[in-house]
Amino acid sequence: MTRGTRTERGPVHALMAAVVTTVLAAGLTGPAAVAAPGTTSSYRAAATLRCSMRTAAPVAFSPAVSAGPRTVTARGTVNLNECTSPNGRRKNIRSGTLTVHGSGRATCTRVTGVRGSATITWYSGPGRTGRVVGRSAVSPAAAGAGGYTPLDSFLSGRIASGPMAGQRITGRAVPTTSVSSCHGQGLRSVGLRGTATVR
Repeated sequence: MTRGTRTERGPVHALMAAVVTTVLAAGLTGPAAVAAPGTTSSYRAAATLRCSMRTAAPVAFSPAVSAGPRTVTARGTVNLNECTSPNGRRKNIRSGTLTVHGSGRATCTRVTGVRGSATITWYSGPGRTGRVVGRSAVSPAAAGAGGYTPLDSFLSGRIASGPMAGQRITGRAVPTTSVSSCHGQGLRSVGLRGTATVR
């Protein structure tokens, strides 16, 4: 497994970010797409896949994330919806499900030493319907991308295997549930929503 370091305004965000990044990176790994001769630079720069994302249920932390540093494990499932392919190379993918499991040394403001794994199952229809197009494995990036939540660190890496292997994945997520309890009784779960892009 690959280690990653992430600094966030919320411990849950950083940890979840690391987990998601790992999943997305692993699942999209594979031969990198090569632009056909004669294509424009703008076409080559277009994203292969862009999806909205939302946790199927709040991501769970064990033990709860708190003000004091401790090793926390995070588990969750993220639904990828309304997927489109700006460059036309992945028109067969309309939705997906990202399952993540990761751990790291977390507090309410920072998470370090993130480790974990993730898998994305891709579907040909909206809302995870139709046939399964493939499964991608994702590994956490060495360092996360800037953003509000820790989930962002997991949304920064490269797909390890499966559809779009070898391509980079990036994303941003914000909480959909309150995180105000973190500095008091601790944060045991968090809901997230945002976007994910594969290039």
